[in-house]
Amino acid sequence: MDVTSTTQVTSTTSSDFAYNPDSQLTSDDFLQLFMTQLQYQDPTDPMDTNEMLEQTSQLTQLQTNQDLKDALNQLTAQMGNSTQYSAVDMIGKMADTGANGFAITDAANLQSDIPFDLYFNDDYLDATVKITDKNGDVVKSFDMENGTKGLANFTWDGKDNNGNPVADGEYYVTADYTTTAHESKTTMLGVYPIESVRFDDGKAELKIDNNYIPLDQIKEVL
Repeated sequence: MDVTSTTQVTSTTSSDFAYNPDSQLTSDDFLQLFMTQLQYQDPTDPMDTNEMLEQTSQLTQLQTNQDLKDALNQLTAQMGNSTQYSAVDMIGKMADTGANGFAITDAANLQSDIPFDLYFNDDYLDATVKITDKNGDVVKSFDMENGTKGLANFTWDGKDNNGNPVADGEYYVTADYTTTAHESKTTMLGVYPIESVRFDDGKAELKIDNNYIPLDQIKEVL
């Protein structure tokens, strides 16, 4: 008699599995498992009382941890909102955007002069604007007299004091000036007053040098 070998295949449907994308048990999951365990326990050998108390304690601890996590998340969100809206108090203060220089490539073939702004906190008798390289060496400077408080606009053609194109690299701008009260002060590129604040989806943006910059991109408020 011929015998045909057969292999039993058990079909498994998706309903046999519980999908848990976070791979974590919530307190509801824990309680459901606990009740299922009670439902199917052997009547002749019921669950040990100590074990039941231990699992109940675990359930309580799980719920407590979840409540604490929810409270901390809520507190974090509230603190974040508080920080954003406190930006209104920054209006009128000075902000350092971190953009204290610019990079130049192929200075000999610049298509146009490089524009930049400096903010002077006071009226001044005289001022010297200095453009330095990454080593702190002055490559270009120019003097001004009898200026007024506020934003001053400048341009640079990418050439040094001798009229030669500078080397490729990063350059920084500062200005030393003497106020009408005969005080010596310094200002630098990228430091401007905060003019106003607007909110985009609850996130603060500061108006600085006629541009809106997200609060989290400000390096320092002075």
